Amino acid sequence: MKSSVLKTVLMAMVAVVTLTDTASAQEKSGIVAVLDVAKVFKQNRNFESRMQSIKATADQLKAQIQQKQEAIKQEAMGLKDFEVGSPERNQMEGALEQKQAGLRTEARQAEMDLLSKEAKVYYETYEQMQTVLKSLSAQHGISLVLRFDSEDVDPTNRGEVIKGVNRAIVYQEKLDLTTMVINQMSGDTAGAGGATRR
Repeated sequence: MKSSVLKTVLMAMVAVVTLTDTASAQEKSGIVAVLDVAKVFKQNRNFESRMQSIKATADQLKAQIQQKQEAIKQEAMGLKDFEVGSPERNQMEGALEQKQAGLRTEARQAEMDLLSKEAKVYYETYEQMQTVLKSLSAQHGISLVLRFDSEDVDPTNRGEVIKGVNRAIVYQEKLDLTTMVINQMSGDTAGAGGATRR
């Protein structure tokens, strides 16, 4: 009899400790929220402006390289004035090959520079987003932010449907931080009053 009562008391104590530990773990774990990272980048004016600047530079460089290619082509037309195998023709062909090689190197270097600038813009925007997220998470007791896609799925587009079905976040209710992050990154703290529902 004593053993049965003791067992019941011990089980009750274990249940209380387990409930306390679970409640404590839930308090520590905080809130889980979601963020549409693609939308944050898309609606960031500074990011968009810097990317447009890089695109404009890329277009200018492309036009310059095309002009130089055209000039080399025009110069190559002069080869017909010299006999095949003649020293003049050989010298001219060598000079044209050097120009072509130089132009390829110039184009490669320009592309690498642009890709490096683009990566820097992405990185700096991502770092800014991380800073804003850290601040918002501290303010609202958020301990985990998951990436998700808030775009509506077009049921007539098979590719979009498959992409939608494969989303990691299947459902969320009023946990979307996207608008708050966009507003804070844009300096619009007045519009950052709460999470948006999707």
